[in-house]
Amino acid sequence: MKWLFFILIIILSSSSKAQVTYHEHIAPILEKNCLSCHQENDIGPIPFTSYDDVASYASMIKFVTDTKLMPPFKADYHKVQFANERSISDEERDLIAQWIDNGLLEGKSLKAKSKKQESSNSDYDYTICMSEKFEHYGIYYDQYQVFPLELDLASDKYISDIFFEPGNKKIVRSANISLAPKGKSSKLDAWDPRYGFFAYGSLGFNSSYPNWYSWMPNTTSTRLSENEHLYLPNDSELLLHIHYGPYGEIQTDSSCVHFNFAEKQKSVLQNVPFAHIALMADTFLIEGGLKKRISSSIELPIDVSLRSITPLAHLLCRSWEVFAVLPDRSSVSILSIDDWDFHWREKYIFKEALHLPKGTKIYSTATYDNTSSNPYNPSDPPHTMKAGPHMFDENYVCYFEVNSLTSTAMISKPFTVTEDIVREFNFTVLSPGEFTIQSFDLSSGSQQTISNKIYSKGNHSLQSSELPKNKGVHIISILEKDNVLDSWWIVKL
Repeated sequence: MKWLFFILIIILSSSSKAQVTYHEHIAPILEKNCLSCHQENDIGPIPFTSYDDVASYASMIKFVTDTKLMPPFKADYHKVQFANERSISDEERDLIAQWIDNGLLEGKSLKAKSKKQESSNSDYDYTICMSEKFEHYGIYYDQYQVFPLELDLASDKYISDIFFEPGNKKIVRSANISLAPKGKSSKLDAWDPRYGFFAYGSLGFNSSYPNWYSWMPNTTSTRLSENEHLYLPNDSELLLHIHYGPYGEIQTDSSCVHFNFAEKQKSVLQNVPFAHIALMADTFLIEGGLKKRISSSIELPIDVSLRSITPLAHLLCRSWEVFAVLPDRSSVSILSIDDWDFHWREKYIFKEALHLPKGTKIYSTATYDNTSSNPYNPSDPPHTMKAGPHMFDENYVCYFEVNSLTSTAMISKPFTVTEDIVREFNFTVLSPGEFTIQSFDLSSGSQQTISNKIYSKGNHSLQSSELPKNKGVHIISILEKDNVLDSWWIVKL
């Protein structure tokens, strides 16, 4: 009887393995992790929307999931939970292997095949699109172009929902939106004979709100929480910075941005660079034949609610580690990437916002490999790499999307300045009142009152003569009575 019992267990076990089917087991795994890119005419070169599609590439799917090449989510999600996490568990990998090894059973369809949600202009309060079609070269290298889009709004707005809609999913690799006063980019736009103007890395000038919003192929609509909004001044132009990938033949693109407006003002999200290459000025060099670690840190001048993090580096970078040390000396992991790949960079959105109190110190570290053993090294033999916007340069920036807890005033984005271009420091007052503007020198610890007066609602500026004179990192804060309403830093080189 015991032998019969064991034989029955083996038969049942084999039977259960043989019953792994596409519709019941495999399709849900692909829908969760792969369909954001792998659809017809999308950025993924192979669609995974039907049984025939997936069965045709079953062996390849098994290989890329076994080796963890796919899905391409580089952050360690065991330390921090991310809302946009894409990961396949060991159990799911086993299911894929069983399905392939046992004959690619299709099974009974449980529901209609899923597709990425498409937007409609009628679903949004406001839509702005590229006014012309941009012609992609159709050759085998990446292209970067900025398109100024002029807003037609009667008043400042708060954004509760934003959706970037790529016009040609075959070539649009990523998009980034910054805000600047209307006409700010006109000279660069006139300089480039094509629609828009070329820019890799920076825009070529200081925008009011750099990196205001970013999009990657796996990004859908960004519906913000009830207490978080993006601020959109009506006198701005959107600077839509698109990265086009190679395709091999000429393509055109005309992309759009959709918005929903909030009924009431809430606290405003800002995207700020805690780690920035400008903090190291000309000392950022990675010598040929060496591996190097670059680190920076900053102490938060106010309480911050951290919504997402976006690290940026180029081809020599191999890893990122970002963590916070709270005032009580406890530590919090923010981001860990041990296999950085420029081609799979993205914005990592926390499942739950990280609340970091005033006095928290944030430490950022990136490692670089400028040896011949780095397969991504653009130079052979390796030579010294400096900071710069090109792929044959290197980079070290980490943007943090923070809830600034703004009530009645808001400083425009933090920025890096040099002595020859400091002209003014712009900020916006959302409700009239008496405000104090202070400067705090992180190096010496000295504090200085820049201004103390009544400001009307609208845009204001401090002239260069009012800004700190000495080089270093300075915190500029707006206070109402003794309460800090908003605060961030400038770097003077």
